[in-house]
Amino acid sequence: MTEVTRFPLAEEVGFEPTVPVDTAVFETARFGRSRTPPFASLQRSTRGTPGSDTTRWREPSTVRLMTEEGNDERFMRAALELAAVAASHEDVPVGCVLVLDGVVVGAGENRREIDQDPTAHAELVALRDAALSLPGWRMDSVTAYVTLEPCVMCAGALLNARVSTVVIGAMDEKAGAVGSRYNVLSDPRLLHEVDVYYDVLAKESSELLRTFFRTRRP
Repeated sequence: MTEVTRFPLAEEVGFEPTVPVDTAVFETARFGRSRTPPFASLQRSTRGTPGSDTTRWREPSTVRLMTEEGNDERFMRAALELAAVAASHEDVPVGCVLVLDGVVVGAGENRREIDQDPTAHAELVALRDAALSLPGWRMDSVTAYVTLEPCVMCAGALLNARVSTVVIGAMDEKAGAVGSRYNVLSDPRLLHEVDVYYDVLAKESSELLRTFFRTRRP
């Protein structure tokens, strides 16, 4: 079993789980540079990869993303820059960029405090930004790069926008909805499923969060 970088952020971002969950059941499997969340807790059929019985294997998507692996860090660094902007206005440092055909079409940082808007998480800000330039609300070929695992609200928004892929930096084991607490983007009971990849610049994402709280708490 390989480890996924996790960051317990529920109290800071305003989410407190009410149902105890044994996080030990959330094992991950590596294939190439991707980390895929478990699906055994969901009633679904699986197709195994070498060395794994629980990992969904989508050859076309994985091959495409592996050829673009060099871009993952570049776009995640752009999201990290936005996260730093969030910290500058006293918001929890989370950033998100939306990419279509190698071009950033939407970007946003967490703005909940500065805007006093409970929905102004980085992902929603980026989705609204992209909606201004794209011809429609469907973002079927868009990849989202987000520095922290999306919460339930943001995962639902990404799902409803029909994004094709989500690339995550650090995991949020207390409030994350893309593998830690829930698997919103990989639930076969919903109308859309998203390819998800983990641990891209996870250490940088986690350190930015730790620094933010370390300097604001004795």
